[in-house]
Amino acid sequence: MNQYYPFEVVPLPYSYLSMIPCCDANTLYFHHNQYYQSAVDRLNQLVVQHRLTHLSLEELLTADINLPVAQVEQIQDAAGAVYNHQLYFDSITPAPVFSPHSPLAEKLTSTYGSIHHFFQLLTEAAASIHGSGWLWLVSEGTGDLHLVTTKDNQTVPLSSVHPIFLIDLWEHAYSVHHHFDLNAYLLAWLSNLDWQKANQRFLSAHALRPPPAPLR
Repeated sequence: MNQYYPFEVVPLPYSYLSMIPCCDANTLYFHHNQYYQSAVDRLNQLVVQHRLTHLSLEELLTADINLPVAQVEQIQDAAGAVYNHQLYFDSITPAPVFSPHSPLAEKLTSTYGSIHHFFQLLTEAAASIHGSGWLWLVSEGTGDLHLVTTKDNQTVPLSSVHPIFLIDLWEHAYSVHHHFDLNAYLLAWLSNLDWQKANQRFLSAHALRPPPAPLR
């Protein structure tokens, strides 16, 4: 996500009606056109105000910005909201295709025992967030997979891990359609997980791993 100012809302690759039962059209519309749009607008205002228009979205989240802590936190909160929403919307599809023999599925099975057990642990991790936050599947430089939670609009450390997919656990993502039932939301969201894109991100992260050190 190396976008630069002016940051823009990325259009959805599917229609508002197509994501049922993950979420209803109204929820998806307001989530994308209101919450995500407002984050983009806020980020554009902040980078102009602080003369940071030369930094990419990822650099705003990882660079050492020479500003007071409170102002850096403001910028990173807005940048995190933009980054997180883009990955969230790009992590689902109305036509998911799961292959048990894909590299990601095989890695999940070898790591967690089964996809079913992975989903159980994912649900437990989501329930551990008190308040607003996000649930990530990330790949480390070693190729190992981990479930990670972040609060508010924080991201994972993008300089050391590679996001595979991301679930929005703010209540505006599911409260209306799923009546605050987090488990129902997670089940519906996972049924629309874009396994092909997740697998592509896993393979890209794997390709970025440094070669092993030579034996001596």
